[in-house]
Amino acid sequence: MNREGRMESMRKIKLVVYILCVVYVASACGTKESNISEGYTSENSISEDSMVTEEVAEFHVPSKEEVLAMREMVLDGMTEEEIERLTENIKTANLQLERAYLYENIFDKLSDKGSPYWQYFDQKGDIQLGWWYNGTICSMDRIIQAEGITEEEFYETYTDPGIVYNRFDAANFIDLLEDMKASVHNEMLAADLQQLIDLTYMAADTHEVEYANDIYKILHDMDYFLLRYGIEDVGKYTQDAGVVSKYYGILAVYGAEPFEMDDK
Repeated sequence: MNREGRMESMRKIKLVVYILCVVYVASACGTKESNISEGYTSENSISEDSMVTEEVAEFHVPSKEEVLAMREMVLDGMTEEEIERLTENIKTANLQLERAYLYENIFDKLSDKGSPYWQYFDQKGDIQLGWWYNGTICSMDRIIQAEGITEEEFYETYTDPGIVYNRFDAANFIDLLEDMKASVHNEMLAADLQQLIDLTYMAADTHEVEYANDIYKILHDMDYFLLRYGIEDVGKYTQDAGVVSKYYGILAVYGAEPFEMDDK
């Protein structure tokens, strides 16, 4: 068969593969970026059995009354606009990382220092995380063997570059945190924002997953147990409130020892 005929055959098979695979939503190679909203977390909660295993020490979980009292204290002296900006930015960052944690297994991916997912820390703008391909039914190897094509020809024919837009890299996120920290008057809340700054710097500098994991824990506790009360503000909209009711006990405002870099 000449090249033109072979390419026509490949296009027909590609169409059949697409029709078969479209019924399978879960991709073997990745998931395209979606807009992050509270509704995604609220309506798509999963059981803790399917989460990444984490060891969480026993802490006193702040009650609603304690959260409200602490919030009033640490936000004292800030304007309504500054409070709203801090609350919304922390909420958005938490939900984005929470989604990646629950649905994209982000910390397992970041355990590899060479993972393309570290581009979230290293590069702003368009980043390529891999290739989008629904290979649940027809594997790449089977198609390559059946068609007698190269791996390069397979990617050209059956896949698209897995490109997503990264709004904040580590440097941009640090700039945002520094700007919000400047409006904070409470020393302990400032220490928690400084934790986020230091951990973000260390994550980008070392590509050690433990720093990314701690960033998530701080954002989670700050969102659900300080700036909002997740059990009530979010939990009532979820089918499984296990995520929002989990407390990591990592905030300086509640007495935890804040992370500090050895050399600043």
